[in-house]
Amino acid sequence: MKKIDKLILRSFIGPFLITFFVVVFILLTQYMLKYFDDFVGKDLGFSVFAELIAYFSINMTPIAFPLAVLLSSLMTFGNLGEHFELTAIKSAGISLVRVLRPLFVFVVCLSALVYYSNNFIVPKANLEAYSLLYDIKQKKPSIDIKEGAFYGGIPGYSIKANKKYDDDKSLGDLIIYNHSKKKGNTEIILADSALMYTILGDKYLVMELFDGRSYTEQDPSKPDKPSNYIRNIFQHNKVVFSLASFEMERTDKELFSSNRLMKNEAQLRNDVDSMQNDIIKSKRVIYRYTPRFFNLHMKEIDDIKPESVAEWEEMKEDTVKVDSDSVKIDDIEPIENQNRPKQKYLNKAIVNNNNTEEEKEVPKSVITKYDSTLIAKADSAFFSRNRGFNSIIDKPRFAKNRLKGENTRIERREFESNVYSIEANKKLSDAVACIVMFLIGAPLGAIIKKGGLGFPVIISIIFFIVSYVINTSGIKLGRAGDVNVFAAVWASNVILLPFGLFFLRQARNDSRLFEVDYYAVKIAKIFKFFKRKK
Repeated sequence: MKKIDKLILRSFIGPFLITFFVVVFILLTQYMLKYFDDFVGKDLGFSVFAELIAYFSINMTPIAFPLAVLLSSLMTFGNLGEHFELTAIKSAGISLVRVLRPLFVFVVCLSALVYYSNNFIVPKANLEAYSLLYDIKQKKPSIDIKEGAFYGGIPGYSIKANKKYDDDKSLGDLIIYNHSKKKGNTEIILADSALMYTILGDKYLVMELFDGRSYTEQDPSKPDKPSNYIRNIFQHNKVVFSLASFEMERTDKELFSSNRLMKNEAQLRNDVDSMQNDIIKSKRVIYRYTPRFFNLHMKEIDDIKPESVAEWEEMKEDTVKVDSDSVKIDDIEPIENQNRPKQKYLNKAIVNNNNTEEEKEVPKSVITKYDSTLIAKADSAFFSRNRGFNSIIDKPRFAKNRLKGENTRIERREFESNVYSIEANKKLSDAVACIVMFLIGAPLGAIIKKGGLGFPVIISIIFFIVSYVINTSGIKLGRAGDVNVFAAVWASNVILLPFGLFFLRQARNDSRLFEVDYYAVKIAKIFKFFKRKK
């Protein structure tokens, strides 16, 4: 490795590490504030907070890495340009592309590390973080007895202190109701004052009571006798409460492993395939279920054959004579006039005269008489046994509800499939974003020639906001199915990459893209041109 490569790498790695930890800290602070109310008053201890912060810090790395690369590359090449080091390198005959090469290799290796982290480390950290966060939410707050109000946090007891002193340990005018035996308030303790503290590693709460009385009502020995009533007067007494219900119990982590945030890319794609198979099965159920409700219109489908279809097919073999004419049931067609059920049929007939058959169309207006046997059999095709006229209305209604339910299931599955597919694509997209941000930041820093945390920070924030808006909008549209999942995830990289290539071209040509004097000269030339015209 040449000295220039070492110089560039040393100039980049320092700002990169600083900006990375600063970005993680900012994102972590913003994220943890959402759960601030769940931490207050629960006496969690430093170790629990340290564990939670460590896990959520790893959770922030997919966003922090691209932003840190963008900001650090801007600062690095901005400092090199500001101190004329980049000018000296170019004057030695070394091109800008050659200067960028060691950092580009470093960023490519970093992108591979980011992909590995997103695919394996981040899901495990999410599993630990969200399971611990759930346990914290379920943990009871530490004992906080309010003055003049009943406190019921200890199972089986209700405590009221009419006076609470500033040391948070001394209480005055105390009332304790003991209903731990689930027989009502059969035991009451009154005390003039009390002192409370914990023992055995905060597992038990001790209340030392002074100048008090206790009242206990015992169960009667026999049902027909009154209960015994006991009253005690004491100057000093101790009541011990178990604080087992206040301890934080860890939930089995496997209960959270089915969430998409806890899975790697292979598991997510496997879930997507399962969901797609489920969608296909649901659509096939709809297809196979349709003939049950539209059997008269789909009678040629033999896969599912209701009783009414079977009866209709049996009737096809019979023929009935009407006024010496032979009529086939196959030619019977219903009409819409339901007020005249006996005049619904017979659009054409096959007439037999002298053992000869001639097919002809019979107008509906000509037919005036019907055979009772024909009408009975035709009606049976629509009104099967044990079914009334309501079945004609109920079947479409039931079909509508069934199909609506299946369609809702398919829509829900398609939404879940899009969500899981987006999460799988983001593993690689977030890693490639590091390369895109480097191609934007490094040439832009060489053009701006401003280091430090001033102008580079503003430019970085602008591009980060643009990237974040594109990502958020694309993911929202992709989950709804309005755009392709691949396009929704990769839109940010595809849109911003041309900006990086444009800035690289301008930096190679020593463009003065962000210098005010450059635009002032251009504007002056435009004004001169118009003056000459006049």
